Amino acid sequence: AGTSDGSTEKQGSRRETRPNILLIITDDQRADRTLGVMPATHRLFVQGGTKFVNAYATTPQCCPSRATIFTGLYAHNHGVLENEDGDELDHESTLQNLLQDAGYSTAIAGKFLQGRPVTVDPPHFDRWATTGWGYTDRLFNIDGRSRIVHRYSTDFIAAVAVRWLEDFEGDDRRPWLMYVAPTAPHLPYEPEPSYAHAKVPQWNGNPATGAVDKSGKVRYVRISNYSARSGAGVLRQQLRTLMSVDDLVARVFRTLGRLQERSRTLAIFVSDNGHLHGELGLFGKRLPYRPAARIPMLIRWPGHVAPGAVDHRLAANLDLAPTVWAAAASSGQLARRPWDGMSLLGTQRREELLLEQYKNGYVPDWTSVVTLNDQYIEYVSDSGKLRHAEYYDLDADPWQLDNLIDDGTATNREAAGAARRLDAIRDCVGAECP
Repeated sequence: AGTSDGSTEKQGSRRETRPNILLIITDDQRADRTLGVMPATHRLFVQGGTKFVNAYATTPQCCPSRATIFTGLYAHNHGVLENEDGDELDHESTLQNLLQDAGYSTAIAGKFLQGRPVTVDPPHFDRWATTGWGYTDRLFNIDGRSRIVHRYSTDFIAAVAVRWLEDFEGDDRRPWLMYVAPTAPHLPYEPEPSYAHAKVPQWNGNPATGAVDKSGKVRYVRISNYSARSGAGVLRQQLRTLMSVDDLVARVFRTLGRLQERSRTLAIFVSDNGHLHGELGLFGKRLPYRPAARIPMLIRWPGHVAPGAVDHRLAANLDLAPTVWAAAASSGQLARRPWDGMSLLGTQRREELLLEQYKNGYVPDWTSVVTLNDQYIEYVSDSGKLRHAEYYDLDADPWQLDNLIDDGTATNREAAGAARRLDAIRDCVGAECP
């Protein structure tokens, strides 16, 4: 029988109704200016699925964010507070463990968690080819055996993912979880040779780059002076690495089509955090400002998730595990879990979202509460004492140039209310969380 996405659904005695799960996680891909060089991803996920345009990484740093994706928990609950804390994660609480126990085949291809040597096998995966970050001549742990892979890593990750999909379909009664995590577009920003000189859109900055008034910002931001010109050069290379990720997406979906599994697969495309390219003189992530904290998030599941739709709800990486679990439990076989996040398959919406960053090294620690309309940020000392606060009207000031706490107006009453809201959710657990 034909399906809405053009594939052919298998007929016969299959009784399994739970979907396959495909998670594609990029590294340091910001929400804007990046999907335009990824036509296959755009066709399959934007046109073929739903785009969440107000999605955030609750801790915009690689390892804490991935731990949140695995667990559906805020960093203050899963304990992975910075990049070298990967071994702090309770792997019994992860999505891969829950799905494996529920009868899913599980596999991971690419980056797992920093702070764990590549030679250590990732728990609760039936197949794996894990690595750190990098593009060529990388050490991989492939099903317990370590070797250097000379092939361009994104291409190699695509190849092993396809091979495992074919293997999993040998037992067609059993659904699978496939976690695919290329390095791109993380540093060292090394494109595949065929894309090394590819033409990409020119970026000339935005209202937050150049000579902007930073007098209302925390001192770390005031003294930062990374230029948008340098950021534009990095962005060009990042976009070229993402062209290979687009090839990966296309290859995986060609395989799903050949295996007649597209309509049975819940697929998610997301980044672990965004990236600043010179906004407010800043580069990288670890900060609460929107270029760093907002992420691309795209979900497709033919017949269940609307194609070509835009979802304006506040969404976050901590919603992915409950979303997957809700899909896997749709047949009534799996019990509910005490997530911090919410399933995006229903109509539930939140009014606010907690963002947090701890053990931040040279960057001051902070917590923040963000809504669709405003954001309040508290920078704190190592002892937890308030060092600096900022409040932004995101409707009037989406680039977060004007800290309204400093302007001496009645807006400070709104900031005080946001401070109380932040205090109420800073240590939230489960259903208490926004």
